[in-house]
Amino acid sequence: MSSSGKNFEERVFMCKKDGKPMYFVEETEKMSNGQRRSVFYYRCPICGYRIEVEQVVINVSNDNIVVKRRIRKK
Repeated sequence: MSSSGKNFEERVFMCKKDGKPMYFVEETEKMSNGQRRSVFYYRCPICGYRIEVEQVVINVSNDNIVVKRRIRKK
């Protein structure tokens, strides 16, 4: 097993509300203004509590590509 896989397995987020393990979720959408957005977060399957980890917004106009990335600090 690679070291990156091992680190991922050790990273378990527990829900602050009910103490259950949270699942990693990725949502990607194409917005009406042509932008594309991907949101990465941990979600509790019991109560729905979520911790947003990262958000990436991509905007394409003419010959330019603009990528905005927002990351949650620990």
